[in-house]
Amino acid sequence: MNSYERVMNRLAGKPVDYLPNLSLTMMFAAKEAGVSFGGFCSDYRKLSEGALRCHEKYGIDMVCVISDPMRETEGFGTEVVIPSENVPYPKVRRIKNIEDIDTLKVIEPFQCRRMNDRVEAVRFLKERVQNDIPVIGWIEGAFAESCDLMGMQEFFMNLMEEPDAMNQLMDICMEQGLRFARAQIEAGAEIIGIGDAASSLIGPSLYEEFALPYQQKLISAVHAMGAKVKLHICGNLNPVLHYVAQTGADIVDLDSMVDMEAAADILPEKSSICGNFNPVQVLYNGTPQLVRSEVERCMGIADKNRSMISPGCEIPRDSASENVLAIHQAIAERGFL
Repeated sequence: MNSYERVMNRLAGKPVDYLPNLSLTMMFAAKEAGVSFGGFCSDYRKLSEGALRCHEKYGIDMVCVISDPMRETEGFGTEVVIPSENVPYPKVRRIKNIEDIDTLKVIEPFQCRRMNDRVEAVRFLKERVQNDIPVIGWIEGAFAESCDLMGMQEFFMNLMEEPDAMNQLMDICMEQGLRFARAQIEAGAEIIGIGDAASSLIGPSLYEEFALPYQQKLISAVHAMGAKVKLHICGNLNPVLHYVAQTGADIVDLDSMVDMEAAADILPEKSSICGNFNPVQVLYNGTPQLVRSEVERCMGIADKNRSMISPGCEIPRDSASENVLAIHQAIAERGFL
């Protein structure tokens, strides 16, 4: 069974030889490819090489074009700084006041160099892997993208003070995300990852009002385009798991502080939960034995829904190779019970 069959069968509730390994790699993939992280974020060929190396060397059952959250932000006209070995960031906030929202223009991804670069990564990878490995595209959720444009603190304050304007902002961000998703799907992505990390920092009532509706709309629209969705929200989702269960996501990434057993009970059976051992304590500071133990813990709830395996967030850059390899070894040796 190849990786594509393994992931798609698991999503469909069909038999698999072992659980898919969907570990996220960004800085780790750049290091494996022998390139700077800035180069990884700027050149689809370097990003693709890193993704392919991680699949081949560590048994990761996907090739994913995730790198940084500034692709759409640049498309909106933000000057983005790309450090050699750190995450890209805006030089100046694109939205400094409410009136600036009216200046935002939704564009086609080919009109922005870095958005187009991600589309080209999808195209390149799909041509390389065909139907052997699933290709996962990536967009920012409307909530997270609004924070990228305005600044998190300012956006959170304006949710209370200017809710109509914030909904206007999120409408624009959602439309840009959908155009970006469509371009990646047309280039060959079978799954679209949606990063919406900032939404883990608000309470249940605000999540229900401002985050959930946009996640539902995005996911429904991506489904209508013919792709599945991987929802990635870093942080503590325990207070809002019952809302996450309503998003319609096919895969829900769970960070290490989330109660995975509770999530398996709350999320629908058809939502694959993906997680969720601590990437720093286990992969960076741990040993292969600890990795195997944590993978076993995560596999212990596999009968509750269509779970997959990964750390709670991306693999840290300088994690030991033997620790990362231990993820695949533990999964493959056990097989699917």
